[in-house]
Formats: sequence, structure tokens, C-alpha cells
Amino acid sequence: MLRYKKPDLICRKSQIFKVALLLIMTLFMAYTFYVKRDPWFQSDSESTPIAMINAAKYDIDISGFKYGLNIMFSAGKEQTWETWNYLDAYRIYADGKLYGGMIPYSSQIGLQGWIYYYFAKAKIPNPLLFLRVDCCLLLSLIISLICYELYLKYGLLLPSSFYLVSICSPWMRNLSASLYHVEFTWFIPMFLGLICLNNLNKRYWLYPLFFLAILVRSSCGYEYMPVIMLSSIMFLVPEWICSIKNKKQSRLLFKAIFGVGIFSLLGFASAFVVHSYIRGNGNIFVGINDIYQNTALKRTVGIIGNTEIPEAVYASSFDVLWMYLNYYKKGISSNMTGRFTLLLLLLFPVCILFRKIMKRKHLLNRDMYLFIFSFITCISWFILGKQHSFVHPHLNYVMWYMGFIQIGTYLVLKYILKICYYYNEEKVSKFWEKIVHKLKEKITRD
Repeated sequence: MLRYKKPDLICRKSQIFKVALLLIMTLFMAYTFYVKRDPWFQSDSESTPIAMINAAKYDIDISGFKYGLNIMFSAGKEQTWETWNYLDAYRIYADGKLYGGMIPYSSQIGLQGWIYYYFAKAKIPNPLLFLRVDCCLLLSLIISLICYELYLKYGLLLPSSFYLVSICSPWMRNLSASLYHVEFTWFIPMFLGLICLNNLNKRYWLYPLFFLAILVRSSCGYEYMPVIMLSSIMFLVPEWICSIKNKKQSRLLFKAIFGVGIFSLLGFASAFVVHSYIRGNGNIFVGINDIYQNTALKRTVGIIGNTEIPEAVYASSFDVLWMYLNYYKKGISSNMTGRFTLLLLLLFPVCILFRKIMKRKHLLNRDMYLFIFSFITCISWFILGKQHSFVHPHLNYVMWYMGFIQIGTYLVLKYILKICYYYNEEKVSKFWEKIVHKLKEKITRD
């Protein structure tokens, strides 16, 4: 029996429509991010890569510099951490005659700084604006592509929730154009993980991309690495748990998770070795010890306290996590992210109860596992990067938007729709029954 094939013209129109929709989504998100962001949010951190832009713009000699992030000082000022004012970099960008000197920021390789340096060397008009817009566009493109992959696997509701929650997040907006954080690099592993999930038989071609994505991200900065790396398997793990009975599918998913994990760790290790080599002036072991003693312990769960807030060393992981689920008395009083996250967690058992009412066999399904694993992913930095999280409550709420709030919102919306359908199922006439079921399949794919 011959199968009916769509004419090439219809297929081409469908592809054109998808590309056009992705383009509109990307441009709309990029415009919203750039216009609605706070331009001075994290401007102190952003001043470190701007130093390299200034060096290219005014032909400052950097032959002795090893790092892409640097602290810039105005003329006549003593060059020490105590005298540093991040506004100097912005003043020098406007007028190169104010330049006094630079000292390196050695906590990371600073790959982004070197990239900006060579872009600025190309004599692009207003390189600061150009690079910020590019960061916004790349973040918007990655999120739009994530939404497309989510649509292929889960239907319309999850990508819609992911897109709308992301675009409404003040944290994602404010960091979207940051030249220091390069936020788009946070979401590339998640995007690759979804491609892997939708194309399990082609996973071997994707492993080098995971290596490259983590290598680049680690070279730009170590902040949030546990969350970024776990986000690459955020959608693979729930699928694997739910396919345990299907041995063939379970094996494929396990191999994919294992492969992604190994190549991601190799990417991180490669960046760390390069950084150690630079930090140890050619001696990798000296560099590793220096990074561990003077950087890692002050930001993670080490015994060395942070000089900004010494209390960070004594705070427990639970205290830090609760801080991000509640208002932080020393932080941003108007922040609602923590309370909204807490509300989603409280609604979680309600959704399980509804499944019980509907007489389902299992209380936990794919969506529930996805919700749980996204929570584990997002809290990993609050626990492993405890001191950094304690000191930076004005910044780290953004971690909740690495999938948890998007998935939590989707879960709540989905169960509201199911409740409405469940209690009105008998009222749906036979004429509309097929249409309702078709729409239900399009919106959510269980």
C-alpha cells in the first residue's frame, strides 16, 4: 500500500514557516531583553572584559597579559584591589587619555575578553553596543531553538511556558547583554541535550559538541557549572527513569547520559588544566593548588570565608537554599522569584493528589520526574557553590530560571487544563470530541 506523501511545495512552506517563526521569536525576545534590562546590572563584573575592548580600541600594549579579564585603572591612581573603581573602565572607553594601567583578574581564563579584543581590533564602530546586542541575539536564538526542540518532544504547552517565563524573567533580561556572564553559553548544553533526546541514534555526533560547549563555558567562567552541566541531561534523565521497562530504549538513554556526562567532564577538565597552566606560570600542579586554595575554597563549601561576608563560611547549605526560597533580608526586598519558586514546590503535591483522584496507576510520571530533576539541577549551585550563593543573592536568583520555574509553570498549567477537561469530559459532544482530543495531543504529549 502506497503512503500519501506531501508535495515538496507544502514541505517547503512548512520549513519556511518554522524558520520565520524562529526568527520572529528570536528578534522579539532579543528586543525585549535589550530594551527592558537594567543596563547597569552587574556593571562591575562587566568592566573586566571591557578593559580588553579598551585595549584594542586604543592600541594599549597587552603583550604580557595572560588573562582575558582585567581590572582597569584611571591615570594617577594606585593599581591595587583596594583602589579599584569599576567605573574607570567605562570612563576610559569614552576617553582613552584617562588610561592609567591594568592588573589581571586571574580567577578564570577569560576567553570572552580575548574574543572581544579581536572583534574590537577589527575597528567595528561602537564595539560595546555591537557585542552587547550580539549577546542578546545569541541568548534569544538559543532559547528559541530550545523551545523548538521541546515542541518536537512535549507538544506546545512546555515550549510556550519556557519561552514566556524566560522573556518575563527580570534576572534573565538583566544578564542577557552582560559581556562578563555571556548568558547564552549557559543554555547551549541544555539545547544540545534536547537535540540528543530527539535524535538518540545520532548522539555520537553530538558528544564533541558537548565537550566544546563546556570547554568554552568553563573558559569564560566557572560560575554555575554544576547547574549548566546538569541541564544537559535535565530532559534525558526523566525519560530514562520512565523507560526502565523498555530495555532497548533504556539502554540508549543510559548510554546517552553517560556519554554526555563524560564529554562534559572532559571539557571542564581541559579548561581547568589550561587555567592551571596559566595560573602556575607553566607548572600545572602549582596552578591547581593556587586555584584550589585561593579561589575554589572561597566560593564553594570550603573552610575559607569570603572577605565580603565572612558569615558565608558558617551558613549551612539548607540556610542558603532557604534564602533563595524566601525574601532575603539583606538582598532585594522586591524580589518575588523565591516566593514563586516556593509556591511551585507547594503545588507539586497537589498535582500528585490530582493524579490519584484520576485513578492513575503511578503517582509519578515523566512530568513529575522532570520537575524533580530540574529542581535538583537548579539547587546544585546553592549547595556546591554555597559561599558564592550566600554572598551574591542580588544575582544568583537567576539559577531558578535554568529550567525549574519554566517546567514548574508548565506543570501547573497542564494540570489546570487536565482538571478542566476531566470535570467537563461528559459535556463534550461527540461532534467536538475528536477536535478536543486532537488539540489535547497538540498541546501536551504524554
